[in-house]
Amino acid sequence: MYSTVERDTHFQHVLNHLQTNTGVQGVVQLGSGVAGYQDRYSDIDLMVAARTDVDPQSIKRRLADYFLQLSPVFIKEKQFGPDIYLLIVLLENRLEFNVSIAPLEILPVRSTLWNVVVDRDGQLLQHMKTEHERFIASSIRYETSDVPFEFIYASLALEKELKRNNPIYALKMLETLRELTLTAQALKEGRKVHQFKAYHTLNHSFIEDYLQTYPASVDPVSIRRAKQSLHALFATCLEDHPQFKLEPYMQRLLHEA
Repeated sequence: MYSTVERDTHFQHVLNHLQTNTGVQGVVQLGSGVAGYQDRYSDIDLMVAARTDVDPQSIKRRLADYFLQLSPVFIKEKQFGPDIYLLIVLLENRLEFNVSIAPLEILPVRSTLWNVVVDRDGQLLQHMKTEHERFIASSIRYETSDVPFEFIYASLALEKELKRNNPIYALKMLETLRELTLTAQALKEGRKVHQFKAYHTLNHSFIEDYLQTYPASVDPVSIRRAKQSLHALFATCLEDHPQFKLEPYMQRLLHEA
């Protein structure tokens, strides 16, 4: 397991490497590291801005080569659209890097937790400030599905699979209900849902009720009881919700199920 000193050292080294690349406009640190890290297990999240006239893929290749020199456990490369890349890197000491690379002009803001740590001429900071203002002003800050409908739909599927004597799929739908309830509660509390993991910081009463929604055993009676507990918790969560509401037909299905 890595130490906080090792994490800080790796953080500075990767910034130094990125600064040697003239195609990099700047770098933004994301997540809990901006506020001093949540704990010693927190990883390093970075967003790299490519200059307008530079192919982000060339930055991604050089960065991947840099990480290869550290003998990582793995490097996973992902692509989102023609010019947006992500490197997920795990070192032997279990320190994880999540580094996205994209052109400056399309760099998004999806959280209030960000800090510009490298900026060649101020353009990156100006871009981030503009996007941050848009993020804060938006009434719907995150792209989420129609959570209430998805909840009802998954609940109906759960009941159908119980009737088919298919408890594995029913449990999968139960977990979907649980995940949708967490999303709704996090949004209600104004938390960032993008890669949200700090569930222990949610409302204490909600957490206590949520932990009671796991089935006592794998049988239809226990699964249905767990489902009904989630129905009640979800309905409570949507009371005075800033984004979602239960339509009349949804309320009826919740009460009847």
